[in-house]
Amino acid sequence: MKHTILFIAIMMTFTLAACGKPTAPDSPDVESYGSTIKPDHNVPAEHQ
Repeated sequence: MKHTILFIAIMMTFTLAACGKPTAPDSPDVESYGSTIKPDHNVPAEHQ
């Protein structure tokens, strides 16, 4: 009996986790398309 209740509790936990809201952002940041990583301005120009 205890194993059945444990199994049902685990399955309900998985179901709630699977049916939750997706964690992906609603829309991507269009401003960052085609841009590269900006250089670190703390590094001297001769070392970049």
